[in-house]
Amino acid sequence: MKKTLMKKIVIVASTLSFIISYLIHHPKINGNIYSDIISFWYRPLVRNVKIPYIQEGFEYPPLAGLITYISSIIGRGEMVPYYNAFSIILYSSYLLLVLTVFKIMDEKNIPSIFIFIFLIFAPSTIVYLNYNFDVVFTAFLILSLMFFEKSRYNFSALLFSAAALTKLINIILLPILLAYLKDWRSRLAYLCYFLMPILVVNIGLQIINPSFFKDTYFYHAEWGLENAWFVYLFPSRDSWDTAKLFSALLMAYGLLKIYLSNVGNLYEKSFMLLSVFLLTNYVFTPQMVIFILPFLTLIGRFQPAFYILETANVGIILTWFMERDPLMPGTLPQNLALIRATALLYILADTYLKASGRKITFKVKPLVKI
Repeated sequence: MKKTLMKKIVIVASTLSFIISYLIHHPKINGNIYSDIISFWYRPLVRNVKIPYIQEGFEYPPLAGLITYISSIIGRGEMVPYYNAFSIILYSSYLLLVLTVFKIMDEKNIPSIFIFIFLIFAPSTIVYLNYNFDVVFTAFLILSLMFFEKSRYNFSALLFSAAALTKLINIILLPILLAYLKDWRSRLAYLCYFLMPILVVNIGLQIINPSFFKDTYFYHAEWGLENAWFVYLFPSRDSWDTAKLFSALLMAYGLLKIYLSNVGNLYEKSFMLLSVFLLTNYVFTPQMVIFILPFLTLIGRFQPAFYILETANVGIILTWFMERDPLMPGTLPQNLALIRATALLYILADTYLKASGRKITFKVKPLVKI
């Protein structure tokens, strides 16, 4: 009875959180906050209801394109119906995410309070939930990991594939999943179920449109630094190619350190890998924080630095349009991005050390020996 009541409270609270996000981005409400959903509408892809990747290029993987196309068909070139259709898809994904996390928490006896702190009423959830495809990606990822823990590997792999077809970032978790499997036969089977949908969809689109890979996957390779803390090390745009090399090397080091360690459970390791990715990637858009919120929930530990991270992360979009060039070091968004990175690094280090049975300590040496 208590579990059923709590589940209903979680659904109501999640719905309230989503409604707030829906309203603050609504295109017809004065003072609305920018969202990628509305920015897509200004493209011929949406306004003229064109087929992504075939009639018009799109810089997100195919499942993200399908969501956009379905929304544009329903919208018929009109902004509000399109926005509503997109919002319904995101709301459905968010409910799936929340209920999956709630189920895992119940199975692991994690106190329910953490789902409200880290996932439902987190400022980043409210501001960036109805914003992009991040919640769809995260829902598929968490669901995949839940079924992985239940040894339903084939279904897990298909869901993991769906996550990659929305955003590719979950690929960095693949090595730890394969390491958990007991033999090479199981690993090959998991890889097969994971890769098959990706290959079929992507090869098919490449055959139909020879510029598909270039327009979709190489688009962000040409992107400059965005909200990466190391913009302060590479303040000139002329040095950003070097910054990307620095990013790749730093990411490789961080990921390998987690791969080779024997620290943490599946959710702790996933959180650490995603955090390393966010901290070392040359693009760390604020909506990406949604990726790590379910994992903080499932770690089930109070993190005071979380509020610093969240305040800074929400501040990025709120100050973005106040600057002439918000990508430059010293601007408000980049100062906030630096604070965000510092807070996330602290949470990452704290999680790693506590998972290994240690904790962060600060030793102060006396100036004078007595």
